[in-house]
Amino acid sequence: MMRFFKHPLFLSVLLLTVLYVVFAYVLNPPVPASLLIQYMVICTVSVLLVVTFDNKMAAQFFAPLVSLFGSPKMLLPRIAAFAAVVGGVGYLTYGMVKPSVTSPLELRTVHPAPPSSLRAYGKTYDLLKLQNPYREQFDENSEEYAAIVAEGAELYYKNCMYCHGDTLDGEGHFAKTFNPRPINFQDVGMIAQLQESFLFWRITKGGPGLPREGTPWASAMPVWEEMLEEDEVWKIISFLYDYTGFEPRSWELGEKSADAVEPAPVDPNAELTEEQIDAVYMKRCSQCHGVDGDGLGVAADRMYPKPRDFTLGLFKYKTTNSDSEFPTDDDLRNSIMNGLTGTAMPAWKDLLSDAEVDGLIEKIKVLGYWDDVEPDELGPIEMGAMPAPTPEMLALGQKTFESICADCHGLKGRGNITSGKRLADDAGNRIWPRNLTHPESWRVTLDAQDVFQRLSVGIPSSPMPEHTTALDIETRWATANYVMTLRDNAVPVSKGESVIKAIRVDGDLPTDPADPLWDTAPAMTFNMGPNIIKEPRLFTTLTEFVTVRALYNDTDITMRVDVDDRTYSVPGSELEQAYAIEGVEATRDAIAVQIPAALSGTNEKPYFRQGDKKNPVNMWVWTAPSVDPAADESAVIMDATGLDKAPKPRADSSALSAKGQWADGQWQVVFSRPLETGAAEDLKFSEGVYTPIAFAAWDGVNGEKGIQNSFTTWYWILLEPTENPTKIMGISIAAALLAGFLFLIIAWRARKRFSQQ
Repeated sequence: MMRFFKHPLFLSVLLLTVLYVVFAYVLNPPVPASLLIQYMVICTVSVLLVVTFDNKMAAQFFAPLVSLFGSPKMLLPRIAAFAAVVGGVGYLTYGMVKPSVTSPLELRTVHPAPPSSLRAYGKTYDLLKLQNPYREQFDENSEEYAAIVAEGAELYYKNCMYCHGDTLDGEGHFAKTFNPRPINFQDVGMIAQLQESFLFWRITKGGPGLPREGTPWASAMPVWEEMLEEDEVWKIISFLYDYTGFEPRSWELGEKSADAVEPAPVDPNAELTEEQIDAVYMKRCSQCHGVDGDGLGVAADRMYPKPRDFTLGLFKYKTTNSDSEFPTDDDLRNSIMNGLTGTAMPAWKDLLSDAEVDGLIEKIKVLGYWDDVEPDELGPIEMGAMPAPTPEMLALGQKTFESICADCHGLKGRGNITSGKRLADDAGNRIWPRNLTHPESWRVTLDAQDVFQRLSVGIPSSPMPEHTTALDIETRWATANYVMTLRDNAVPVSKGESVIKAIRVDGDLPTDPADPLWDTAPAMTFNMGPNIIKEPRLFTTLTEFVTVRALYNDTDITMRVDVDDRTYSVPGSELEQAYAIEGVEATRDAIAVQIPAALSGTNEKPYFRQGDKKNPVNMWVWTAPSVDPAADESAVIMDATGLDKAPKPRADSSALSAKGQWADGQWQVVFSRPLETGAAEDLKFSEGVYTPIAFAAWDGVNGEKGIQNSFTTWYWILLEPTENPTKIMGISIAAALLAGFLFLIIAWRARKRFSQQ
């Protein structure tokens, strides 16, 4: 038996099996099928080169195979092997010739080589010699350098945290919009391995300044040279290294001073002094919540929702009953450790120790003047027994929701206020009800039990009331379970999938958003984020998701683009007046589809925000109607060559048609265009060809116009090829027969060799 396990053939098969498992199931992100095949071919060839290094080893390796093909004693195994080869080749061939919907493989260099020199701010910099002027001028332990870092922190939180995050981990609240995702500065493999001159280049020139090896994904990094001064860039760089504790890479090896003292190890569980707690708060919390805990940090003005004002002693998410004014320590700990989804509040569990979290909880209590509240004064919510959701219970929940909750959350749960109320928090900030159809935007609420808690105690400091006096426990459970079903009104956000599959249909394509034919088209939902990458920037938006379906026939393609929009902005209409924001001049809602004017033939794409001079894009722009001034809905093709120049409307946009309807907090717009328009500046859609596609939306109530909008980065649309079963099966059967014929030839020759022995 040991001879079998030591045999070269067994070891080779075992090695290739392990490699396949690693490539196919262990590596993350997963290796695409086409690349997996290449890897396995290379590994197989490498194994064969090793085992055929000399004649003796080759003879030992192939001996079992020769016996299998030629020995009279191996007839039954030979028949089984023949069936396996024929069936396996046929199956693999079928999988290869069957039309695929896997998106094209795209590779990019994360840290491309910088140029030797850089032109910025009207000057030329030698990047090989460029140094941080503040690090050269001041000692890193000096008060002057600390002041520079503090200024850099303020600049970071006003400009960078929306993508790179409050904790600098690349998980800002708009980060999920972008591909590639923002850099994680906390990763030891990132800025710790880079020189400060590299960061200066990347910050000043942004995504558009990347060399070719940084494509095809267009980085969303802004060209900060346009918005920040040179000294401000260096201050931010100084802050990044100070906050993460990394040292920038240098060509020169630094020598430790003879007087240098290694810092004493810190016990993460040791109780902190008041000064240490204050230092943690200032470093981690003050930029949003303010130095005095009043919610007026340097980043607060550009945030929605606003940071918590600790001095009010009001907290939105708690497990204590409505008679208990304050949350428990565990409630605060949960918010600190796990963050609040959909807001700028990050999860601190990877950066703060238990002792630091405990210290911050006590500081929050002191800031709100409730540090003397005893735990026994905080009563838990009376939950009762959680019932199973029966049809009768869901019917009761729906009736209750429609009579009590729909005034704010809308009948479909998308957060479109139907009562005409203008909701505001206790500080007077305008707020909007939660979109209950998309759990991706829920804060700390995950299941029916959490919804029950929100119903029972409300959300303090917001208009969400407690319902213990109006609803009994049974009705609250019924409503909570019904709220969970509202997710069925939305398509979940795509997790890694990037291909919109356009399905071929016979006959006419639908032009009405309500046409039942749309139910046959696979739907894809993507995150949208506001324009925070070029002035005039937009920091708050309510259009967070876009859902797309596509159909085509012999001549045309049509897409239905759904955008959740709580506010109906048709200027002059009653609903627009009801939703109007004080001090904001409403514009018309609009939705756009963007595609390249032509495919490059390579992985290179236009810049995802309105293209670039080298790679123009077409924008199909639908605009909602208006009552005052009177205007019908419109559909216009625009040609764009970048953000520095407004897109140019076509003189003739007759090739495009679009029809939209708004209902229950959602726009549904159907775009239609011929597959081929005949215009040189228009892309021709073809079956089986992956075409980059992106989307944008303008929320008129928010006054959005021009480049102030929400958008996605590039995804793909594929006109799913029509399968030809005869061709596919014919090729598969032919490959299987050929494999069987070759098997028989080899077996015949091996059998002759055995008969001659």
